[in-house]
Amino acid sequence: MPEAHYEPGQSFPLQFAWRMPDGEYLRAVFRADVLELVPGADKYIVRLSEFLAGREDDNEGNVKPLESLEGEYWDMVRGLDGRTITIAYEADDGHPLYMRLATLTGEHNFFTRHEDVEVIARGIMARMERLQGKGSQNISDEIDQPPASHDD
Repeated sequence: MPEAHYEPGQSFPLQFAWRMPDGEYLRAVFRADVLELVPGADKYIVRLSEFLAGREDDNEGNVKPLESLEGEYWDMVRGLDGRTITIAYEADDGHPLYMRLATLTGEHNFFTRHEDVEVIARGIMARMERLQGKGSQNISDEIDQPPASHDD
C-alpha cells in the first residue's frame, strides 16, 4: 500500500516530463508544497509553489543548451507556478512523471481540475444562498428544476 512520506507543511521536488511533437522531451521540476493528504485515494494535494529547474532533451536523450528553455511550451511550464493539484503518493520519489502534452497545453485539465472544482463549488454555494434568500422551503426542488426558457 502506498504511503505518504510528507505531511502538510512540508515540500518535495516534483518532476514532470512531456514528449514534444518532434520527439524531444521537456522536463520541469517544481517545489511541491503539501497542503493536504487524501488517505482514501493515496494522494497528496500540493501547490506547485516554485519552478526549480528545467531542461530539454533531444531525440537521442542529449541535453540541449540552456537557451532552448524559451518559447511557448516553456511559457506554459512557468504558468504552472502556483497551481494546486492532486498527485499520487508515489510521485514523491523524485522520478519524472511522464505526462501527455495535452496536460501542459490545457487540453486536458490535470493542472486546472482542482481550481475548476473550487469554482463549481463556489457557484453552487452562491446559488444555494440566493435560493435561501428567496425563502424557499425546499431548496433541492428548485435546484433540480431546469432553467426557465427565455423564448421571445
